[in-house]
Amino acid sequence: MNNTLWLRWRQPLIIFILGLLTLSMMQNFIKYALFEHELSHRVNLPLDVNDANAILISTAINNLLPELSMTCSDDDIDALRLANDTSTNIQFLQLVTTDKGCSIYGNVAPVGDDSHARHKITVGNLTISPYTKNRVKVIYHLTNGGYVLAISEPFSQLLYRNQANKHNIAVYLIYKDQHIHLQSKKSLSETYQVFQKSLTQNFILQVYATKKGIDDVTKPDIAFINLFLVLILFIFSFLLGLKNTHQKTVKSMIEIGIRKKEFIPYYQPIINSLSGEIIGCETLLRWHKSNGDIIPPNAFIDIAEKNKQIYEITDLLIDQVTADISSLKGLDDQFYASINVLPRQLENQTFATKLLQKLSEHEMPNHRLAIEVTESTPFTDLKSAKRVMQRLIDNDISIKLDDAGTGFGGFSYLQQLPFNTLKIDKMFIDTIGTCDVKANILNAIITFGKKAKLTMIAEGVETLEQGVYLIQGFVYAKPMPFDELKTFINACKSNDDNCLACRLD
Repeated sequence: MNNTLWLRWRQPLIIFILGLLTLSMMQNFIKYALFEHELSHRVNLPLDVNDANAILISTAINNLLPELSMTCSDDDIDALRLANDTSTNIQFLQLVTTDKGCSIYGNVAPVGDDSHARHKITVGNLTISPYTKNRVKVIYHLTNGGYVLAISEPFSQLLYRNQANKHNIAVYLIYKDQHIHLQSKKSLSETYQVFQKSLTQNFILQVYATKKGIDDVTKPDIAFINLFLVLILFIFSFLLGLKNTHQKTVKSMIEIGIRKKEFIPYYQPIINSLSGEIIGCETLLRWHKSNGDIIPPNAFIDIAEKNKQIYEITDLLIDQVTADISSLKGLDDQFYASINVLPRQLENQTFATKLLQKLSEHEMPNHRLAIEVTESTPFTDLKSAKRVMQRLIDNDISIKLDDAGTGFGGFSYLQQLPFNTLKIDKMFIDTIGTCDVKANILNAIITFGKKAKLTMIAEGVETLEQGVYLIQGFVYAKPMPFDELKTFINACKSNDDNCLACRLD
């Protein structure tokens, strides 16, 4: 089928494209999530509790205080340097006593205290204030009037792996009703997305970021995540395409065909070889696709049966056949059209009910429709089948056994079920006039049919020598659409109802 490849990969391709569109629409959401992840996992501001007071200070500083003699001795300076080196977020340390000061640089204390700072947070003996270059200054006041001062690393490094323009990100530290800005200040002309992280002891870190600021922070990560998600989406779509086997692809095509009503009947006339009259026709299923392709049954019937789509197809066929045949005028009273069904359909009373309803809807005499049952699959419930078949026969619908002698039930079905017509398979008809051993089987079938008083139809007749009984085959007429069937019937009528000379090539 020309569209098989497209149908196999159509669903994966659509999923891949929709996935890309979804990923594109989720970019802002992913960036915000990444930004929050940065905020949650890279805030290096340990908050410890000492004497019920919140202290914004690192573990290294907590460990430092007991080591200091508060005299700015060489040991104190060494302790300051060691604490500074081992801290992950402290950039500078100094100690100031009542009479001297020292720092990691020696006996100098270059940074002043916050006694006159306008913006600061005071918590007990702790003072926190903003410092230059996005840093914070923390002063721990000693009881003797001195203090330990720590300056943090820049917050843009503590919070994020990437540098962002200072005007695009503003960071505030809030403690109850006090707050200080740690990085930049909000601009009234910008639109900010607010991120908030609750720290311990009532401290809150608020980050205001513009779209550009979020882009700057998340740019390397978003590229990696997008690549990863696209790769996952591609692998999923590719595996889905590989999983779509030929059968699943054809199944999808059949579903589309059912929706579009692409399954149509072709009709092959059945001729009385003695009188030349057309006594009926067999309905043969064809798939007429919208692009003009005609697909034969052997390309899809097995798959349709396996997936139980054959029931919907049969419903379409019955509807079309009853509409077609009921529109024909001047038909001989014996004329009928037969439809092939599966044994399991004849085990269901619903099938019989729907069939009779269709005949009534189209005002078509019941006897103009016949049912053919193939032996390709077995009956599973003979009692139910017998009841359904008898109901149809009681309503003037004849039941024919198709391809007699080739399938599961053989002659046992003829003994247990109310068939009234036997269609002899082409395999046996081909032996007429030959020495083939199957000719003996043909003779046995014919003998049995006569004794059982069954009507017999020879299928697949391709030479005039085989033309016995009621015949159906290419020697007289190929399967044809309804318009050609009407032409064939009219040609027979114009020839005194003798169809033997009305071959349509």
